[in-house]
Amino acid sequence: MVIEIPNDLLNTTGKSEADVKLELAIFFYTNFKASSGRCAKFAGIPRVVFWDELGKRGFPINYDEAALAQDVETIKFMLDDSRK
Repeated sequence: MVIEIPNDLLNTTGKSEADVKLELAIFFYTNFKASSGRCAKFAGIPRVVFWDELGKRGFPINYDEAALAQDVETIKFMLDDSRK
């Protein structure tokens, strides 16, 4: 799905395209329980930056054991790959 925001509508907000993408990403995260990784990717920022922005706005970070396990596996893979 592609949603197009007309430039004149974007201009009325006084926000940049990046700002609007971040706002939409936060909306999807808080209202539809989309993952922080997917929302960060949509906003074009690293997940930790997205988490920081959530914290600044007082939103809790949904980080469960499954996400932790996935991050541990990613780190292991990166460490193993860097040793080759």
